[in-house]
Amino acid sequence: MHLLYYWVAAFATLVAALVLLNIFDSAIGNDLMLLSTGKEAGVAAVASLIEATGAWLLAFSALPSYNAMIIPLLIVGIIYKIAHFEDWSKGDIVLLMVFQYAIFFTALSFYHGQFKAAIILLGLFGAVLALMASFSRDL
Repeated sequence: MHLLYYWVAAFATLVAALVLLNIFDSAIGNDLMLLSTGKEAGVAAVASLIEATGAWLLAFSALPSYNAMIIPLLIVGIIYKIAHFEDWSKGDIVLLMVFQYAIFFTALSFYHGQFKAAIILLGLFGAVLALMASFSRDL
């Protein structure tokens, strides 16, 4: 039953990351090409199941190594590259993963009552995005 909780968290953060990536790309003048809502939800469901399975296995292993999460992360990147082969660049995929993990760790910080850490994380993430947006507008 715990895997379901991991899957819901991974799916929710992935969908939120897609929405925020679309908003960010629109703000800097890029057009993020997304599939239809149903197809995009299907891709997100499969990708988040892989992430959730990796996190679930990591959480219940005897010797947790958080570096092991790189494997599900790479698989998710490959899934999104295949699903958006001609439309997305590698930068879009990396940004999607960065958005997802920033959302996840911010939500986790709020959940554990670490409000100061969550606000600092949001501030740093917003500052980096603003810096990236200013550079990409100049190009």
